[in-house]
Amino acid sequence: LEAVKELEQEGVRAISSACGFFGNYQTAAAAASEVPVALSSLLQVPWILSTMRPDQKIGVLTADASSITPYLLEQCGIDSPERLVIRDLRHAEEFSCILEGRGTFDNLKVMKEVVREAQIALQTAPEIGAILLECSDMPPYAYAVAAAVKKPV
Repeated sequence: LEAVKELEQEGVRAISSACGFFGNYQTAAAAASEVPVALSSLLQVPWILSTMRPDQKIGVLTADASSITPYLLEQCGIDSPERLVIRDLRHAEEFSCILEGRGTFDNLKVMKEVVREAQIALQTAPEIGAILLECSDMPPYAYAVAAAVKKPV
């Protein structure tokens, strides 16, 4: 919360973050701030769900499924977790290089892993109407995912 106040003193007009798991601090940061605060990509879930049929779900590709807790979902305003199909890339061979800081990684291999998880999500839950990339390391692969699964990302 100190960072929120520091940013406000610097004159920011909004505060956002890159990591989806920062949503754990969403309510406290927003309450402490004079400017809008959006700390997690998961804040998009209620909005995305409102644009889809009630029988559709969101495929969520995440860096670590164990970190998507009921508390995190609550902080991000998600009251229908049953409409989320979560796919974990933590143990994907190349993607895990990013998370574990093991030096370099092969960008093409990571892209293929992210695309593969989106495809698996749709195979297991064809009612998925959109894909959400929770992790800030995934947006470079959004176009490839959208092209592969023919769903908005």
